[in-house]
Amino acid sequence: MPGKVLPGIFFGNDMNDSTKTEDNTTAFQSDNLQRFIFDNAPVRGEFVHLQASWQQVLSQRDYPVAVQKLLGEMMAAAALLAATVKIEGRLVLQIKSAGPVSLLMVECTSKDTLRAFAQWDGEIDDNAVLSDVTGEGTLAITIEVNGAKQPYQGVVGLQDESIAAMLETYFRQSEQLDTRIWLSSDEKSAAGLFLQQMPSEQAESDDDEENWSRISQLAATVTSTELLDLGVNTLLHRLFHEEECRLLADTDLSFACNCSRERVATTIGLLGKQDALDLVEDRGSIEVACEFCNEHYHFDKIDVTHLFSDDAVSTEPESSTLH
Repeated sequence: MPGKVLPGIFFGNDMNDSTKTEDNTTAFQSDNLQRFIFDNAPVRGEFVHLQASWQQVLSQRDYPVAVQKLLGEMMAAAALLAATVKIEGRLVLQIKSAGPVSLLMVECTSKDTLRAFAQWDGEIDDNAVLSDVTGEGTLAITIEVNGAKQPYQGVVGLQDESIAAMLETYFRQSEQLDTRIWLSSDEKSAAGLFLQQMPSEQAESDDDEENWSRISQLAATVTSTELLDLGVNTLLHRLFHEEECRLLADTDLSFACNCSRERVATTIGLLGKQDALDLVEDRGSIEVACEFCNEHYHFDKIDVTHLFSDDAVSTEPESSTLH
């Protein structure tokens, strides 16, 4: 794909980050991932900005400020990582820890949808950072390909100080690719910038190393405010105006949850008829809440009895785990 080569990343007759709407007004482009490469260096990049999808996640629960920040960064990171793998399936980014924030989980699918949630216990200080709220634990990157028997999973410890640093460690150890990642989020939006030195068929030259060092150092000047407040055109121009940058395909992203009553019914079916009926007898009904979208599903005795009847239709879930 040839893309668009624009010297100095000069976009059109006037450089701005807006898109024209039908009434000729302008609107900031968000919930979008933009890929780019450099013609003068074997380096690829991605920039993601999330707003509506991030707001949908925040509407499900009243997250503490620090948890909100970490979850937003993970959501941006999952979108960036999913864009680097060409699969039909899903990528799951998950932190499990023994600390107050026991779980952070984000899913990005090949249908360009995102969902996320976090679990925590007790009061969390607004200024708490990752190391304050996790302790011992792991960050796992799981890639599930439709039709594959086993998912791929890469795991790193929670030794680094940030989600971005842990992901850089993962790429350095597992993929052996120089990678830099910058993430930011607040109550309005989440964003991330990704740079990676592309593998070469020939031995890396001194020029390749010099180009990578220069471009990654330029990117390292980016601020959280710039990530959250600037569109891709302005951001890339500000960072790389002396480089030859080529825009490739962009992708629109959205929030979506694949939970359903049928999937919950299948999960209840795994309990077995007697155990399911005993649970109804004890509680009056079985209630299951989706962690991602907070949808609640209720099954009374009649519903449960029907699940185990000959007339019930068996629905195979996409995954054996219901969240």
